[in-house]
Amino acid sequence: MIGIKIKELRLDNDKKIKEIAKVLNAKLTTYSSWENMQNEMPLIKLNELANYYKTSFDYILGLSNFHDVIKEKQEIDLKKLSSRLSEIRKERNLTQSFLGKKIGIPQTTYSQYERGITIPTSLKLLAIAEYYNISIDYLVGRINTKKRP
Repeated sequence: MIGIKIKELRLDNDKKIKEIAKVLNAKLTTYSSWENMQNEMPLIKLNELANYYKTSFDYILGLSNFHDVIKEKQEIDLKKLSSRLSEIRKERNLTQSFLGKKIGIPQTTYSQYERGITIPTSLKLLAIAEYYNISIDYLVGRINTKKRP
């Protein structure tokens, strides 16, 4: 889904692959691999892309059909990400092991997400957001509302 959305955004904005690769400071082949879903786009690059198109992670990752217009550049807050992952899991009385199994990772990896040692990939964040039915933009601290548009 992410590859389709980023390609649609690029085409809707009359941009060439090499233009977007340059904006993201990525090699043409690297960007092309993200758009063709051969490789997963790193979270930091996803944020740069969302800022460039002035839209949300939720839209790019297919959690929302609304192409929200974000007026100000948004940053990922890694401290909020780790604390929000922990808070939401604890609010729902879930273990790291249970959630890790639900999204296909070991408990130790999920623990590293909550402690801020490892940054989840965009697809792992998507799986977490889908499981909790919340906004990815909320998880990464770009917005303060849990609910997806």
